[in-house]
Amino acid sequence: MKKLIFIFLISILFIGCSSMKIEDFNNTKPEFIPQEYFNGNLKAYGIVKDRSGKITRSFKGTMVGSWDKNGIGTLDEYFVYDDGEEMKRVWTLKPTENKKFIATANDIIGESPMIANGNTVMIDYIMRVPYKNSTIDLSVQDWLHLQDEKVIINHSKMKKFGFVVGELVITIIKE
Repeated sequence: MKKLIFIFLISILFIGCSSMKIEDFNNTKPEFIPQEYFNGNLKAYGIVKDRSGKITRSFKGTMVGSWDKNGIGTLDEYFVYDDGEEMKRVWTLKPTENKKFIATANDIIGESPMIANGNTVMIDYIMRVPYKNSTIDLSVQDWLHLQDEKVIINHSKMKKFGFVVGELVITIIKE
């Protein structure tokens, strides 16, 4: 009997830990259209948390988005951390079908799927980050939620070997 109760409790735990899916945002408003939001100047304010949830860094940033005549987007990001470190990333967003893109950037390994649905965009990627005297590759899932025509709340989990090693929380404001 104890085994059945244990299995039942473990099953409930795993069901309760199901992750978000982009389909969870069907018909949510306002509609997130990357070509509209990521066009022009943006400001960002964020924090980095370690695996225990402790805030380890904060940062501010600027972004400039643009789209060419072929529908390919560029999002030029520049961040300054509270310890003075600077980081630059340039995303290229290539549309593949309705509300789907392939995203690439200088510190991202390979091509990353980006999907817009309702008020949300999700990007799945592998990011190469400096670590001690080398680098490590982290799996990142970015969730960007459009709150109104000017504000996005972005949260990301960074994982290594399937374990969360850090999180980002960012507010992005369109100027």
